[in-house]
Amino acid sequence: MYQLKPSFAGGELAPALYGRIDLAKYDVGAAAIENMIVLRYGGVSRRPGFRYVAQTHGNGKARLLPFRYSSDQNYIVEVTAGHFRFYTEQGIVVDGNGDPYTVANDFLVSELADIKYTQSADTLFLTHPNHPPKTLVRHGSANWTYSTMDITGGPFEDPIRNGISITPSARTGNITLTASASYFTRDMVGSFLALEQKIASQKAEGVPGTLQVVCPPGGSVFVETFGFWTGTIHVEKYDSDSGSWVEQRSQTNNHSQNYQMTFTNDGTEIVSYRVTSSDFDPSVWSDENPNQTGKVVIQTFASDYEGIVKITAVNSGTSATATVVRALAATSATKDYALSPWSANKGYPSCCGFFEDRFVLAATKTAPQTFWMSQTGDYYNFGISIPQVDTDAITGTLNNGQMNGIRFMATFGEILMQTAGGTYKVSGGDKPITPSNQQSKPQEYRGINNLTPCLIGGRIVYAQQQGNIIRDLGYTYDSDKYEGDDVSLLAAHLFEGHEIKSITYQQVPNSIVWCVREDGVLLGMTYIKEQDVYAWHRHSTDGEFIDVCSISGDTEDELWAVVLRDGKYYVEVMGRQVQDPEAENQFFTDAGYMVTNNTDATLTGLNWLAGKTVQILGDGNVLPEQEVANDGSLALGHVFETLVIGLGYESKLKTLPIEVNAADGTMASRKKRIARLMMMFRESRGGWYGLNEGKMDEIKWRSNENYDAPIKLFTGKQYVTLPQSGYEDTLQVTIRQEDPLPMNIIAIVPEVAPGG
Repeated sequence: MYQLKPSFAGGELAPALYGRIDLAKYDVGAAAIENMIVLRYGGVSRRPGFRYVAQTHGNGKARLLPFRYSSDQNYIVEVTAGHFRFYTEQGIVVDGNGDPYTVANDFLVSELADIKYTQSADTLFLTHPNHPPKTLVRHGSANWTYSTMDITGGPFEDPIRNGISITPSARTGNITLTASASYFTRDMVGSFLALEQKIASQKAEGVPGTLQVVCPPGGSVFVETFGFWTGTIHVEKYDSDSGSWVEQRSQTNNHSQNYQMTFTNDGTEIVSYRVTSSDFDPSVWSDENPNQTGKVVIQTFASDYEGIVKITAVNSGTSATATVVRALAATSATKDYALSPWSANKGYPSCCGFFEDRFVLAATKTAPQTFWMSQTGDYYNFGISIPQVDTDAITGTLNNGQMNGIRFMATFGEILMQTAGGTYKVSGGDKPITPSNQQSKPQEYRGINNLTPCLIGGRIVYAQQQGNIIRDLGYTYDSDKYEGDDVSLLAAHLFEGHEIKSITYQQVPNSIVWCVREDGVLLGMTYIKEQDVYAWHRHSTDGEFIDVCSISGDTEDELWAVVLRDGKYYVEVMGRQVQDPEAENQFFTDAGYMVTNNTDATLTGLNWLAGKTVQILGDGNVLPEQEVANDGSLALGHVFETLVIGLGYESKLKTLPIEVNAADGTMASRKKRIARLMMMFRESRGGWYGLNEGKMDEIKWRSNENYDAPIKLFTGKQYVTLPQSGYEDTLQVTIRQEDPLPMNIIAIVPEVAPGG
């Protein structure tokens, strides 16, 4: 009897499923897939090695962030405590010598895991609950700037109605705030305070030169001329950025005409307007009414206005000092004021995203279910106009009885907000969202942990609240809701008792979701939802994986990792999954190094491998393992033009118990043996096979090559016998690779003989 195993698209299955031969996944599953990748078409391939790039800055624990500027310009941002470093071009450190472009003094080691991010063009927006929102801006490959977002206009909490009035000492600069009763507390330091005051109507009339008024944001200035006059008048607006007056309009008169003009302050600050003239002549001719002497009137009408200050110190319950951020309307007392919802005490937004050309921030420590959307098209402005308009900033809160904080936002036709308790859809219904039509609807009640999920097509793949279940989420037409599945269920043994600490998605070439466990094991899931493929495989190295991140490369996506080896943190990048057909160009070592056109018999500079026993591939031949000297040198005794050097790792494929059906039923409970095995390979070399992992037979590959020439990579079928095979009721085939060489298994066919 011959059982064809044409695919391993079920991935590694939990031991609890070994008896579930009724499952469709059983026929395409495996008992172990270690350091091998399930390919998108069902076979398995030895994972490439990880190439050494650099030790992290100061040997600090690091977090990797993706920066995807364009299809051909992508970067990895290494974040360590107080430092940014940038990588691109398949592992080149952009600054060359490891010095920082910009120092990020904000983030401590303990805070790295909680950094959330989103990107718009050349700007990466960063949020953290302990720090104001930041931006990291790319001006060029070697030119980056990092700064706190200059957020304007808000947001603010609901106005405080406590009967206490606050009086500012001045309209601008550093001022003192005096409260009529005890109001200020120490935890207000660093908070923004909005003071709403009335700007009275203003009117100035006469000969141009001293005619000036101030106009609040959104207000209008009216200019009108009366009587007989000649000359030219100029209406000017003060530009605080340049410190100069800018002409808005000029008007020339020939004595008998009069004019009306209106100007609107479209900015966010109070602005001064004036009327000037160097040749204004209000003279009345001899035959005219002497009461019609020419004049100009400029005026504005009363309106409410909101100035903003930042509290810098609290002197007592009735006194605080502050810096004016947006000029105040007056120095009179006001009972209308409101505090910002963001501060060191209340916390800052912990996640961010974009929706309908608005920048969205969400979830502080004291308002975990609240979100704030900027004004349309103005990502830094969270202000509200008077009167309110549809493009104004939006503040909303999810409708849920539990206080589970928003942890991630994804934009589709609406914006999905995922919390520790479930997923919510926020939108404006069937219209663009505005302050007056926002609505949120629950989708499902399965929470998310604090990791940034993966967006895959129209679906989200994320770690559930406890971090030991991986789920997906997508829109379902049948229920008109977003729903999903537990995609880690059949491989639960890989997650039980563990927690996922990092997750990323590598789309090309094999559509793999990569997850790092807290114990340093790297898990991969080949995920193709439309084909019902979610196949898990596990990966280990001489050390621990700490973090992973993926960006686009020239021919396939690149998988980057932070790896801890012997107390040192390294940045490494996985080799290509689409391998080179030539034997000498294979890259299957970790912390690896590849050199071409080599002319030296002794290599130097391998400091990260000092004291380590390494595997060596020289011109396509596997050389004896050697230990790298403490000074980072490696004496080969011979010149090899192409060398690959690094740490070895074992790759293994182990089948589920081989089960076939006989005419009278299953063979699961009966004795059987495997006398012969067919293995179908693609571009492979090296490896062992057997039924007992303690006693394996080597696969023979050499055919007609010269003895000193490297064996070519093999594509085709290998027929082998299993002399150690006896009659057993449970038979499992293991194929193992330990050499720095590729192995791609397309299918296996064990020849099963009943009996015993």
